[in-house]
Amino acid sequence: MGLKVYTTQSASALTGAEVSLLAGAAREHGRATLLVPTFAERDLCRRALADAHVGTGVDVATPTTWIEGMWELFGDGRRIVAPLERHMLVAALMAGRSAAFIAPLRGNPGTVRLVCQIAEALLPEIAAPAASGKELPEADNDAERVVFSLVRDYAGMLEARGLVEASEAARLLARLVDSEAPACARFVAVRDVSRLPGHVMRLLMAVAGVGEAAVLLNPDQRSLAAGLPTPVEVVGLDALASAPRFQGDPEFLEVAGPHARGAAYARAISGLVADGRDVVVASARPSDVFDEVSPRLAARGICSECALVARFGDTEVGRRFASLSDVVARMKEAGEDPERAATWWPAPELTDWLYSPLSGMDSNSARKFDKKIRSNRSLTPEAVLRTLQSYQSQTATMRQRSEHSGPYAQVPAVCASVVSYLWQERPVSALKAMCAVAAALPPSAFGWRDGSVRAGVEATMAAKAIEALADTAREMDVPQSVAVTVLDGLTVSARRRAESSGLAHAGPDGGATAPCVRFMTLADTALLPAGSVDAVFIADVDVDNFSLAHEEGALEALSAKLGAAPVELEPAARLRDLFDRALAAARFRAILARVAHDRQAKDRYPAAMWTELAAAVRASGRIADVASAGEGDIVGDLDIAAGAGLACERVACLPPQELGKDALRHLVLYQRDPADPSHLVPRQLSASQIESYATCPLCWFISSRVRPQSLDAGFGNMEKGNFVHDVMHRLHAELIEEGIPRVTPENLAGCLERLRSVFDRVRAEHARNKTSSSGALVAHSALERAQVDEILPQLEAVVRYEAEALAPFAPEYLEYSFNGLGVEYAGRPLGGRIDRVDVDAEGRAMVIDYKHRADVNAFKLSDPTVAKRDGTVPADDPDWLPEHTQSLIYAQALRHSELALDARGALYFSTKGGAPAMRGAVSEEFAEVERGDGRVPGLRTGFPDTERGGSMSFDELLDRVERTIARKLDSLEAGDVAAAEKPGARCAFNHDLGFERRDA
Repeated sequence: MGLKVYTTQSASALTGAEVSLLAGAAREHGRATLLVPTFAERDLCRRALADAHVGTGVDVATPTTWIEGMWELFGDGRRIVAPLERHMLVAALMAGRSAAFIAPLRGNPGTVRLVCQIAEALLPEIAAPAASGKELPEADNDAERVVFSLVRDYAGMLEARGLVEASEAARLLARLVDSEAPACARFVAVRDVSRLPGHVMRLLMAVAGVGEAAVLLNPDQRSLAAGLPTPVEVVGLDALASAPRFQGDPEFLEVAGPHARGAAYARAISGLVADGRDVVVASARPSDVFDEVSPRLAARGICSECALVARFGDTEVGRRFASLSDVVARMKEAGEDPERAATWWPAPELTDWLYSPLSGMDSNSARKFDKKIRSNRSLTPEAVLRTLQSYQSQTATMRQRSEHSGPYAQVPAVCASVVSYLWQERPVSALKAMCAVAAALPPSAFGWRDGSVRAGVEATMAAKAIEALADTAREMDVPQSVAVTVLDGLTVSARRRAESSGLAHAGPDGGATAPCVRFMTLADTALLPAGSVDAVFIADVDVDNFSLAHEEGALEALSAKLGAAPVELEPAARLRDLFDRALAAARFRAILARVAHDRQAKDRYPAAMWTELAAAVRASGRIADVASAGEGDIVGDLDIAAGAGLACERVACLPPQELGKDALRHLVLYQRDPADPSHLVPRQLSASQIESYATCPLCWFISSRVRPQSLDAGFGNMEKGNFVHDVMHRLHAELIEEGIPRVTPENLAGCLERLRSVFDRVRAEHARNKTSSSGALVAHSALERAQVDEILPQLEAVVRYEAEALAPFAPEYLEYSFNGLGVEYAGRPLGGRIDRVDVDAEGRAMVIDYKHRADVNAFKLSDPTVAKRDGTVPADDPDWLPEHTQSLIYAQALRHSELALDARGALYFSTKGGAPAMRGAVSEEFAEVERGDGRVPGLRTGFPDTERGGSMSFDELLDRVERTIARKLDSLEAGDVAAAEKPGARCAFNHDLGFERRDA
């Protein structure tokens, strides 16, 4: 009697000695109970006892169901709380406490989980220690004080709802067993349970006091005996037998990296199938291995199956519900305040939601919605909801008009409805809408391999979540807003199967029966009878998946402090037991596989059992069979059929050098006529495009033809430049309209006042996304608002600069467009527009291009006929071009246009910073001679620069640039898009877009 340890030689199945022990106990005490860790092992043991004709006298249960069963018989009427109910109550308890009350803890899901674990294991020791003859525990710090207070309040919530924790029930049952010794609690045996919580040990010791508590330990588990309360009697069972072991040496497979993992595993597994039809793949995460390997096995004619256990957060329902709840909460908190839009815009969660099959929408609608939202920073939450409703209505109308026989004809569109329900704090309605879509969708919407299984999982999970919120939360008197935070505790089980794509194998009877590989956890594999399968393949045997770490934290520390520490089998012994039993299930071959490096090429170390088993092979005088698989076969690793039927060619990927004839017509200088798509018309080139090509043809090709660009409307230099352009254009337009031709020192004060008024109005328009430019400047935070504020004093400095500059000139043409005027430049049609053209009374013109940048000296241009310090003359190079040619191109175009202006300058006007300035090229008569002379302030040299020996006039400069650009455009028309020999500033960005040399 008392507590005994029985040493056995068992593996997964009960041995004859264990069955005899249980049968004898049942005869002696009238009833015997066997505790096992899982329901799978419970069913296995029940079957073994039934085969031995002793099943009626022995109860087989898990520790949890054992306590629940006894409580139903001897309890006080209260029900043991379920895990989800516990989580809801603790979450509600935390939600009702202020941040100051729970400090130094924080009210987050991690703290809720921790309090749940402590309450589950230690509630009697914290809330009612007097029942066990102990005093209330004293907190050693503020965190313990808060935890003790929360657990005691939680105990009160259980009492009010007629519930009890299993640990408290075990304490009460232990007292009952001590006093009454019921027949069902006189013999209890524990088998394969690697962790016995404190309350379970307390009840076992009570059984040992009136009867016998037996702990059955196989050779790998015997270290558990050291943690049991003393004295312990040790009795040997099966003394003459030996534990089943794999008859042979395991093989080892090392894969170099993750890209070759699926292919290498599939090759090894298909080799096992060729030797024996029944193969089991064991892994810590079988679903992950199944997802990667099963398609490759199917391509080889091998089907596979795997049990799927999905948590709420692992399902599409859970992911979309969580992400939408989060973005809706942030949108509601931000409200209509544009300066808080940064907390939610551009709302990628909403686009992901439209892409999800559960929204009932199509991918085209998702793309349109994504572009609409991300291109407009001024959208408010209300506008986003209206946009969602518009897309939902369009889709619903389209399906009503379509044929009812289509697979999506009866699928409701709920993209706006679900978001609206969450906005109204109606999570049940949102889940019901998702559930309706999941039930109506064709299985292919969730994947072509196992879509029907996944569709069932989604519908079942939605239904379970609805039940939890509608029934469990109401029963627990917990608000739905709190209950939604604990839905991740829900799980759904299903069985997945990947059918073979062909019948590459013949069954044992010669028929065409494809073999089936089973994927399962290592623990489930350990339950297979010894020698019951042909081969076992254990995947991912590394320290991340099979760790020796022993969990240490607040729960373990408190358990030790309160005298309720669990009895645990050390991790090394636990892994050794599982591996030995899993390998014993194989009759012929067993392979251990691992990936040696991660995606960053860092080492992934083997698990201890890998090292131990390999060492055991070498210790026996044999050489371990270690196979290696590299990542060199790109096609074989990435193609699920290992490249079968593919024509493979090794090529070198180089930057594009020239375009073919078919591409030239459409990508370079011609485009389809909008009125007649079959006819090609010359493509207009803007001055900025010409400058881009002249600087680097490859950069022009990427930026103007490939055109990679961000979908998100930005808040950067481009948007700030657009804003400055709009303000300056509006300012001068209004001044001209009022009869003020230009800013002068005399009207400066009034012009500055007008500037401030224009600034405020343009700012308001940009905030509404109203601008003729490519992108509005919309502030989403106080920091961004401050950046907009900084622009006004910069523009005030610009206006003051204008009052002293180019005194004879006045703005005449603002945002002057060349489109549709038929102007040619370098023999090609010219398009685009120039920011501003100032004209004097003699018809002379100054082209001015605003640049919102501080480094204006980058636009300086010197007479190329002046020798440099090294003696070279830039103009001697026939292909000489200035770095910036945009204003020069427009200045020359003005000479050719119907305006027939005499261009005398091509200037860039820096508007950023506190020191605005104009730089570029002007005729020598407009270069500043002395400060305040009404010319271009700060520009000391013109064309020609006679003081330094220069001879190129401004007109000659324009003609020289046009001739050189004409030759450049001839090269473009010939298809030359090679990178420039001397990389420019933009090359660092454009050249990285897929044009680095590499072999493939």
